[in-house]
Amino acid sequence: MPRFRIAKLVAGLVTGSLTGSPIGLRTGSVAGLIVCFCCCLGLVACSSVAERPVTGPSEQMQILSAQQQRAHNMEVTVTATVRKMLPDDTEGLPHQRFLLELANGSTVLVAHNTGEAPRVPIEAGELVTVHGEFIWNKKGGVLHWTHHCDNGSHEGGYIDYQGKRYQ
Repeated sequence: MPRFRIAKLVAGLVTGSLTGSPIGLRTGSVAGLIVCFCCCLGLVACSSVAERPVTGPSEQMQILSAQQQRAHNMEVTVTATVRKMLPDDTEGLPHQRFLLELANGSTVLVAHNTGEAPRVPIEAGELVTVHGEFIWNKKGGVLHWTHHCDNGSHEGGYIDYQGKRYQ
């Protein structure tokens, strides 16, 4: 049943103006109140799901496998939600840093070289796709080399965010 029809049904049950209920409920009945409550919960749940980016193991298979293998220098692509923005690393080459939250509950640090690629205007809670080199550590790992490579000495990486590629 489309949302506007559910909303009309709920409004009719609450105000007592429902006539000819499509599901045979009387205004003010206990069953009507239960249906009203369930419809409201359904509308809230649908709204909440649409607002939060959701990723799962299929978008994260490469990096979850790399974590399990304790891999070093493995090229991976991952789509995940940014858990936390961290202060930039300004020692040596400048890096934008943030944590990605993976489906298994762990995190991966992304170290994006802003001397080689533009800064990505992301915030915690947003969905990104990152391609780079994974290095395992006890905290979950680091994903770096997320920028282009001009001389061909290394596979180039990128960060995709809101339809734009940063490399």
